[in-house]
Amino acid sequence: MVKYLIISLIAGLLVYGRFVEPDMVQIRTIDIKTDFINKALKGRKIVHLSDLHLSKFGKAEIKILKTIDQINPDLIFLTGDYIKWKGDIKPALNFLSRLKAKHGVFAVMGDYDYSNSRTSCLFCHEKGTKESTKQHNIIMLRNSSYKININNYIIEIAGLDEGYDDSRFSQENYKLDNNSLLLVLSHTPLAFDKFSDRDKIFMFAGDTHGGQVKFPVWLFKLLGYKKNVMYNYGLFHKGNKTMYVTRGTGTSHFKFRFLCPPEIAVFEF
Repeated sequence: MVKYLIISLIAGLLVYGRFVEPDMVQIRTIDIKTDFINKALKGRKIVHLSDLHLSKFGKAEIKILKTIDQINPDLIFLTGDYIKWKGDIKPALNFLSRLKAKHGVFAVMGDYDYSNSRTSCLFCHEKGTKESTKQHNIIMLRNSSYKININNYIIEIAGLDEGYDDSRFSQENYKLDNNSLLLVLSHTPLAFDKFSDRDKIFMFAGDTHGGQVKFPVWLFKLLGYKKNVMYNYGLFHKGNKTMYVTRGTGTSHFKFRFLCPPEIAVFEF
C-alpha cells in the first residue's frame, strides 16, 4: 500500500510540475523604497518580463498581455530570451507588437534570441535592410542607452547585450549627475558585477528562471550554474547598486517548474 502511495505521489508531483505550475503565472509586486529611485519614479509602475521562450502565440500569451494591460504600466522592461533555441521568431514578434506603456517599452536580447543568426536581426530591423523593424514599437538596446524625462528627472535606460559586439560600450558612458537615474537591462544577472558598488544603478535581469525547480544552492553549484548560485532570484543589493532577477514566464530545456512559478514582476515607487 505504502509503495503505491509513494508512486502515486511522485506521479502527481511530476504531472503538477509539467502541466500545472508552468502555466500558473503570478503577479509579483515589489515596492521600492530607495531614495534616489523614488524621486524620479514616484507614483509610477514598471513591468518586468523575461525569458518568454515562446513557441506559439495562444491563450497563455493573450492572458499575459491582458494582465499587463490591466496593470497599465508606465514602463515595460524586457530582458531577453523571447524564443525557443533556434525557434520560430514569429510568435515572439507577434507578442512584442502588442506591448505598450505610457513612457515606452525597452528591451535587450538573450542568448536564445541569437541562436539563429539568420533571424536574430529581425528583432531590430526589417528583413534585408538596416531600417528599424515595423513589427513592433519596442526600443531594443544593444549596448546602448535611451533617455526619457519623468517627473522632471532625466532617466537613462541602458541595455547590456553580451551577444552583440560593440566596442563603443562602456559603463564609463554612464556618469550621471545627481538629477539623473540609471536603469540597466541585462539578460544575465552576472553583469551586475561589472558595476562598482559605488554606482547608483538599478538593474533588471533574468536568465536564471529561478532555477525552474527550487533546488538548494549547493546543487546549483554542483551543476555548474554560477548565475543561479550567485543571483538565482529576487532583489540583490551591493553598496549603492540594486538588482532584481525575475523567474520569467517561460521555460527552457524542458517545460517543468516546481515551487518556482512563472511571474510578471511589477515595481511600484
